[in-house]
Amino acid sequence: MKLYLFLPSSRALGIVALKNHLALDCEIRPIDLGRGDQLTPEYLALNPNKKMPTLEDDGFVLWESNAILFYMAAKHPDSGLWPSELKCQADVMRWLAWKSAHWDAESVGMVAFEKASKAVLGLGAPDPAFIARGEQNFARFAAVLDNALRGKIWLSGEQLTIADFSIGAFVPSAARLGLPLARFSEIGRWYEGLAALPAWRDAVAAQDAALAAWLAANSAKTDAIDLVPLSTRMPSHEPRNSA
Repeated sequence: MKLYLFLPSSRALGIVALKNHLALDCEIRPIDLGRGDQLTPEYLALNPNKKMPTLEDDGFVLWESNAILFYMAAKHPDSGLWPSELKCQADVMRWLAWKSAHWDAESVGMVAFEKASKAVLGLGAPDPAFIARGEQNFARFAAVLDNALRGKIWLSGEQLTIADFSIGAFVPSAARLGLPLARFSEIGRWYEGLAALPAWRDAVAAQDAALAAWLAANSAKTDAIDLVPLSTRMPSHEPRNSA
């Protein structure tokens, strides 16, 4: 199995963490979006969207991060990461759709695109209006997530699933972007559980290292990327205020 990833990305973090958690033998092939690796004919033959991530497994090619998470988990049904019961499956699907439509596209991902992705891709200056809209949406959708997590260990209850990997992967980016995570104590408590997983810790460390290396190698773009320092993340040992 091969994974084509831009490792600093939130969309790569959940996939790497799941790979680690399942102890999958995967070859990671870095895709540097700033260099234009996603535009080469060889990569476009795999992913015509000119984006990442992409999975390749014995001739089968798959793109979209949630689809990749599903594929990896479904190949290992004993893990429970893709549940067997219909209502649990529907619940996980609901959260995967919510992540794509709201957590990513309308809030965390919207702010990240303006503050970081535009500089990486050479798409011009950030738009303050879109940043403000994304920040407003973050407060709205983080409240939804925070309320849904009350009384639960994981998003679907007692069982860790790919929904946790998918949505949790955007929490470190939210912290880097200066979004007000501390207002949402249930998100903080839940993320502590993810951060305690060795597979998650290793994936975050790999993301940090990849981001630091990319920034060092692309100093001309670094000044345009509006992130708080690498050390700023939601640490598991600090108390948080309630929402």
